[in-house]
Formats: sequence, C-alpha cells, structure tokens
Amino acid sequence: MKLGEVLMKHREKRKLSLEEMAAKLNLAVEEYQAVEKGESEAERWGPLLAQIAIKLETPTSRLLAESGKSADCKPGQAGLLISGHRARRNKQPDEMAQLLEIPSEEYADIEAGRSGIEMYGPLFLRFAETIEEPVFNLFYPFGLPLDKVNLEDFR
Repeated sequence: MKLGEVLMKHREKRKLSLEEMAAKLNLAVEEYQAVEKGESEAERWGPLLAQIAIKLETPTSRLLAESGKSADCKPGQAGLLISGHRARRNKQPDEMAQLLEIPSEEYADIEAGRSGIEMYGPLFLRFAETIEEPVFNLFYPFGLPLDKVNLEDFR
C-alpha cells in the first residue's frame, strides 16, 4: 500500500474533500492530489522519517518541532532536531546511514536540513493533527508497515 492511499483513506473517513485537505495543508489541490496518488516524494520521505524515529526511539513529531506541533515547524529544523536526537542516543551519522540503509551522503543531507523531510515532515504532522491521529500512524497504520497493509483494512 502507498502512503498516499493511507492519507486518502484517512481524509475520506473524516469526510474531508480534496480541496479542504489541500487548504489545511497550504497546498494547491493538484499538489495534494499528487501526494494521495503516490506520485510525490512523500512516498520516499514519510517512511524514511518513520525509520529515523524508530532508530532514534523518538516520537516522529519531536523530530519535526521541539513542541511536536506543526505550527512550530521551521525550515531546516528537522535536520537539527534529528542530529540532536542522534547525538543524545550516542549514534554516529555513518551508523545511522547504515541502520537506515541509505548512503552516508544522503543521511548527511538529512541532518543538514537539505532533504525532503523538511517539506514533507511538517505536511505529515499537519495532516495528522487535522485527522487527530499520531503522525507515526500514517506510516504504520494498524501498527504495520505500509507494505503489510491492505486497503480493505480501512473501514
């Protein structure tokens, strides 16, 4: 299952239109529609953000804003917060890259605030606040990774 499908199911369950959700996320309708169709980088950055939260044993929302609230997200902040949580867990950047199975340079970009997490992380957090669910549940619906979830699970 794609992350976009999970977002669509949550939006539909709450009886929100595409236009309403796009407005809540400060996105053009076409831009949000691409996210729901699985045609955006959200498919890459959402699950990776979830993996970072797991490896750092830190709530996903706290990797995006100190308060855990979308209103407090700032550009480049996620990288700084991820770096701080990694250091507090006594992990090295290369170790994190290896745990996440990504190149060291890509992980360095994440901590430097030069990744899609900076754009999509706050968007996921705003979405989660809108539907009143923990942001992590978007990436692990029903406590399962996206590749283990079926559309039929959403009722």
